[in-house]
Amino acid sequence: AELKVEQSPPSLIIQEGPTGINFDHSFTTSDTFLWYRQDQGKSLESLFLLMSNRTVRKKGGLTASFDIKAHGSPLHITASHPGLSATYFCAVDA
Repeated sequence: AELKVEQSPPSLIIQEGPTGINFDHSFTTSDTFLWYRQDQGKSLESLFLLMSNRTVRKKGGLTASFDIKAHGSPLHITASHPGLSATYFCAVDA
């Protein structure tokens, strides 16, 4: 079976106020999501490790969760400010 991974929206320019991105997948056996950020010209920084028994993590204006039934992991930016400007990546352990 073909495995699918999708992020929505594909890219996001943060304005003032709360916003977020969502990572969805079609894997049926995955129980681990990993979120990373990358500042321009720098290496990846690990943000969150989400496992089925650890559904919500918060760090510096970011909140990530693990929705087992929806096969997804939304990343919410709750307090946008210039320090959160970066490229964010999500990975799933398939």
